[in-house]
Amino acid sequence: MRAFVTGIPGFAGNYLTQLLLAKGVKVYGASQEAAFKPFLDLDADAVHYSQADIRDESELTRLIGAAQPDLIFHLAARTSPAQSVKHPRETFDINFQGTLSLFEAVRRLALRSRILVVSSSHVYGNSTSPRRIPEDAPLRPCTPYAASKVAAEMLAYQYWQAYGIETVRVRAFNHTGPGQQEGFVCPDLARQVAEIECGLRPPRLEVGDLNVWRDFSDVRDIVAGYHSALVNGASGEVYNLCSGQRLTVEAVVGRLVSSASRPIDVVAAPSRSGEKEMGGLVGDNSRAQHELNWKPSIPFERTLRELQHFWRRRVAAANQVETEDNRVRGS
Repeated sequence: MRAFVTGIPGFAGNYLTQLLLAKGVKVYGASQEAAFKPFLDLDADAVHYSQADIRDESELTRLIGAAQPDLIFHLAARTSPAQSVKHPRETFDINFQGTLSLFEAVRRLALRSRILVVSSSHVYGNSTSPRRIPEDAPLRPCTPYAASKVAAEMLAYQYWQAYGIETVRVRAFNHTGPGQQEGFVCPDLARQVAEIECGLRPPRLEVGDLNVWRDFSDVRDIVAGYHSALVNGASGEVYNLCSGQRLTVEAVVGRLVSSASRPIDVVAAPSRSGEKEMGGLVGDNSRAQHELNWKPSIPFERTLRELQHFWRRRVAAANQVETEDNRVRGS
């Protein structure tokens, strides 16, 4: 079995690669990064990696033609809704045109590869209801990022209808875990706590709106869902990958603070409130459970604990390097 992964160096890409290698799959991958440098403990030499722009159809055709993959996981994307508001053209160029280039490469090669297109819960738009959102809910994208994901989804469905390219779509809700970088709520909070524990900042945790709720899953469950969807899912179908559980940001903060090694005050910081409109989304994963035999298995307490350990190590290592640099300058 051969798999081709776009956006392979990313957060989910690392975990998906780890999963595929463990299953004995031969992994090929591409992204704009010069080299594949995984943050996970996996054999990078086992991955056939190439630097490529997802929008470069001719290069994708060459790479996919050489790999002859059975499975294609399309993860490459611009993923920040906030940045998409500032740079809508670039977001559509990568998220939509990149998807078009991928499908055109597969069509021209006449391959029988199955393609997974990773979309987002953001396609559902604003919600303040605790009701679980099913796949047939109206799509109401509120940012260029969300709109680009809707467009990529529709393109994937059209290539299945028009050209018979077997395509499965997944809408991933919030997911986190060890290795996730700043720019998302859980790693941002975990980093602050780690810096407080190291004495790098005052014992005050700055938070945004604590009352919003989200549907959090562990990234390892989500990438297992990617694999299950592509192997077991029906072509043309779309599946929510989510926990189906409502968890407030206040609860996340409480768990991180209670496990900290020193007392921490929680302080409201309006500048840290972002995307309030997306705070109420909770997904319905019953279709994935019934058709993919998939559901989350990792307790979120474990996810947060391991994310916190990751940031403790990261902050401690960075502080040690800075301390050593200061000693060298002062000597």
